[in-house]
Amino acid sequence: MFTPIQLSYGALSIITVASLVFISFLLPRDKAEKNELWNKLDNVGVPSGILPWTRAVFHSITALRQNTHDGYKKFIKLDRPFAIPTIWTGKAIVVVPPSALHLTNRPDSELIGFWALVENIQLPYFIPDRDVIENVIHFEVSRKDLTKRNVSRQLEPMAEEIKHCFETLWGDSKEWKTVNGWDMSGQIIARVALRTLLGSPACRNEELVEATQLFANSLFAAAAVINCLPPLLRPIIGPILALKTKKYRAQYRKIVVPLIEERIRLWEQHKKTGEPAELPSDFVQWIIPRAAQHGPEHLDPSKISYRLLALNTMFVFAMSYIFAHCVIDICASPERKRFMDGIAAECKTVLAKYPEGLASGEAVEQLHRADSAIRESMRVSDVGALSLPRDVVGKKPLDLGNGIILPLGTRLMYPSQAMHMDPDYWPEPARFDAFRFSDPFDPEVAGSGGKNEDGTVKEREGLVELTPTFLAWGYGKKACPGRWYAGQTIKQALAHMVMKYDVELVGEPPKRKALLNMMVPPTDVKLRFRRRAD
Repeated sequence: MFTPIQLSYGALSIITVASLVFISFLLPRDKAEKNELWNKLDNVGVPSGILPWTRAVFHSITALRQNTHDGYKKFIKLDRPFAIPTIWTGKAIVVVPPSALHLTNRPDSELIGFWALVENIQLPYFIPDRDVIENVIHFEVSRKDLTKRNVSRQLEPMAEEIKHCFETLWGDSKEWKTVNGWDMSGQIIARVALRTLLGSPACRNEELVEATQLFANSLFAAAAVINCLPPLLRPIIGPILALKTKKYRAQYRKIVVPLIEERIRLWEQHKKTGEPAELPSDFVQWIIPRAAQHGPEHLDPSKISYRLLALNTMFVFAMSYIFAHCVIDICASPERKRFMDGIAAECKTVLAKYPEGLASGEAVEQLHRADSAIRESMRVSDVGALSLPRDVVGKKPLDLGNGIILPLGTRLMYPSQAMHMDPDYWPEPARFDAFRFSDPFDPEVAGSGGKNEDGTVKEREGLVELTPTFLAWGYGKKACPGRWYAGQTIKQALAHMVMKYDVELVGEPPKRKALLNMMVPPTDVKLRFRRRAD
């Protein structure tokens, strides 16, 4: 049902070779090589010989991750930026050190990340309404209604939906059942995300769930290939690659548009008469008054359906990625049993104190081992090698110091994956330690107690905490606004799973592969599960 992302490296190679021939005639003879900025910056991945920058741009499809790690060791550790040619932009990206994290708080009039994120998922090829992409009313609602203060109201419906998902999809059999781990994670997360977006019973409409999953899956598969094409070829090939998503988009809208029409009618009735006394508490209901504030044209149900589809696609893929990797990382660890049993034991101890179970905010807040396991998985299983993209815009270039001036249009990013694997920040960084962030505060662990060697109190790094060495949620004032919702929901799902089921990896742990700046999801990994005996 949740078709794995299948990227044909053979087909991609053919496209790349054809593109290389095509672009060689169109690019000025390695104009970037003569650019003053690139001559001042250290660079990584640029060969010698004919058309070195053009060749480096195409080689970045498979080499960007390694180039980033090489540049990190050579230059970032010396607090120096460096350049990586990449086909993503068709030129070079400037990779800046952690000391430049303060730049993430610059105003959008100087440094903006929005368009780089849109380009990363190539949204204009999949959402035909340009206004939906440029006028992000749906993100305004996310920042208001899915914040730390408001997200607790989602605890009860999420706990209910997670329980229903596992009972429906996993059942109560004591016999082992083998499934595709990525697919199964996507099925659970898609249903839970739809509960937040569209409420119940819409979230349990199987046709809607399938259309949502397949649209998200097809979008990210196509976007990954589009990003590997030269920018000049994307308008030609991009629409062809996006054709598959049209069917799923139409299926989604066929169901959702009538629901939105009914909700608008309900909202208008509530404004006039006060009935019903209480409106549904879900995203579609929250976005209606916000859209009305922007003008009557934004109350168009078709436009709202596109907004919901765009947001839901990111919910499904991002949350599926985190949840699936967390389960796989735990199951692939030699310490799987200790981690699983440890999380389950803490969950049962904590939840025994709260009749509401996983619908209790106080209870979920105390699930420190589940919290730690998810954060640790996000550290070792990054989505990409580089993150926090920012484009230099406005009226003047950006001065990085030491004579390095970034002209308008330059994109800068941070080497998050290399930072997450830096032994100066993380002891044994390549080791997945599910309790890395909880053991120092666990009185059952010898030598812990939340104290440093000098006796001072340690600060707990919770799942959604922003720190200069953990960039999975972003950093600064513009960090992911939905991290409280995503973190809370994934923690609830993990807690429910480990308490009710035994889960194991089938076969060898998946090897991570990079395509440009994207770590390809482990879409073929197999898991097996059964209902716990206790």
